[in-house]
Amino acid sequence: MEEQSAKKDKPVSSYPKGARIIAAVGAVLLVLMYIITLIAALTTSPASPGLFKVCLGGSILLPIMLWLYIRFAKLWSGEK
Repeated sequence: MEEQSAKKDKPVSSYPKGARIIAAVGAVLLVLMYIITLIAALTTSPASPGLFKVCLGGSILLPIMLWLYIRFAKLWSGEK
């Protein structure tokens, strides 16, 4: 009886498990890119401008790509 009430209390996500994992990985990657950008800005390395450009591009492209993946994963899983 207790198992049934525990299952009822658990919230159900509208996203597949794979999409939630990809979203979490994407969030971690964005944070790492911002940390790399901060370190590149604080150092005077010759690679700093290149790192900044890569991180700036990644900050724009990564969320778009992850959104598309999650959108298609939700469509292909058959869930509404």
